[in-house]
Amino acid sequence: MISTAPSALLSVTGVTKRYGGVTAVDNVGFDLPPGNVLGLVGPNGAGKTTLVDCVVGTQSPDAGTVEVDGRALGSGPAVRARAGLARTFQHPQLALELTPVENIVLGIVGRSIRSYGSSLLALVRGLAGTPYAALDQAKTVAEEYGVTTGGVSTGSLGLGSQRLVEIARAMAAEPRVLLLDEPFAGSDTEGIAAISHAVHQVRDSGRSVVLVDHNVDLIAELADSVVLLADGAVVFTGSPQDCMRSPQMRSVYFGTTASEEPR
Repeated sequence: MISTAPSALLSVTGVTKRYGGVTAVDNVGFDLPPGNVLGLVGPNGAGKTTLVDCVVGTQSPDAGTVEVDGRALGSGPAVRARAGLARTFQHPQLALELTPVENIVLGIVGRSIRSYGSSLLALVRGLAGTPYAALDQAKTVAEEYGVTTGGVSTGSLGLGSQRLVEIARAMAAEPRVLLLDEPFAGSDTEGIAAISHAVHQVRDSGRSVVLVDHNVDLIAELADSVVLLADGAVVFTGSPQDCMRSPQMRSVYFGTTASEEPR
């Protein structure tokens, strides 16, 4: 576990999540400074998505704390969103019948959401009652992240473009930390390039990114540091280059250690 540092924007300490007798996340922790990308890697079933769920509050951990700027966060996704956390999903969760810009508006009006009732009210006001300022702001965010501002439905876009819409919607809420859960999955070369550029934009703005993906080569290119999970536990933390060369990486992904490699 990376030791807690005063300069950390996001600190995750001792997070554990159990389902009956199965420990999905086992005493996981890391620190993420401002303007940094942390790559969270590991094979299927390593606990990556469950950890993200625990960090953003969509699941309650059995143990552990999440802090932003040294302040422990309360439970629940709305509380943690207001504290500055935003996330995307393995499968984009978008209103496919709306345009990309209209989807981004939902991220803007979502800043004030505190309950289900207020979310409905914010949606009505954002898309019907007072749309112009929100739509203009959403168009600006769309242009910033390379999202089309045309009148097409989001459902007509390719998967990579949909993922970019989801990133832009998350950023419209002006988070301090963005957690991306497998943003490159199913994207073509153009989509991967666009999403990679978006990650750089978020980092360069002084915000931090937790980047979850199976593509360790992409993680190595984008991340400042890497946390490698196996069976829910941290088995390596450090630079991407050191992680790629580590016996832990070889063991987790290829089932070999340095002593077992052919000479």
